[in-house]
Amino acid sequence: MKYEIADLKKDIENNLGLSSDYYELVLQPYVRNFIDNLNQTDSEKFSIEILNWNEDVLYHLADEILFSKNEYLDKDYLYCSIFLKTNNNENLDYLTQYLFNCLDDLIFEKIPFDFFLEMKEKMWDFYIQKNKENIDNFIRPVNDIINEKIKNK
Repeated sequence: MKYEIADLKKDIENNLGLSSDYYELVLQPYVRNFIDNLNQTDSEKFSIEILNWNEDVLYHLADEILFSKNEYLDKDYLYCSIFLKTNNNENLDYLTQYLFNCLDDLIFEKIPFDFFLEMKEKMWDFYIQKNKENIDNFIRPVNDIINEKIKNK
C-alpha cells in the first residue's frame, strides 16, 4: 500500500506528545523525505489537504515544507498559511523568524488580496498580545505588499 498524505497526518498526530528528540531524530527526517518526494499532482493535493489540519500538526510541517526540496510546492504561501492558522503564541513567535522572507518571496499575482489583509491582521494581533515595541517596523513589510497589490489592481 502506498503511503498517503492522510498517513502522514496520523503519524504526526500520534507522535505529538513524544519527546522533541524523537521528533528531530525519527519523525522530522521522515516527514521531510515524504514532502521532498511528492510529485506535482500529490503536491497540489497535499497543499490543499493540509490547510484543513489542526494547528498542532501544521506547526510540525512548517519548517519541513519551507526547507523541502520539493519544487512543486508554493512553500512561502503554505508557510504563511500555517502562520495564519496558528493561535499558540509560542508557535507564532517561532514562525515569525522566517515570516518576512516568505512574504518577500510570495508570488503576488497568484494570491488574493484578502490573504495579505489577513496576514496584516494576524501579525498586528500577535504583536499587540506580545506588547512588542516597533510594531510599525514589523507591520511595514506587509503594508508595502498590500500597497503594491492595490497599485497593480
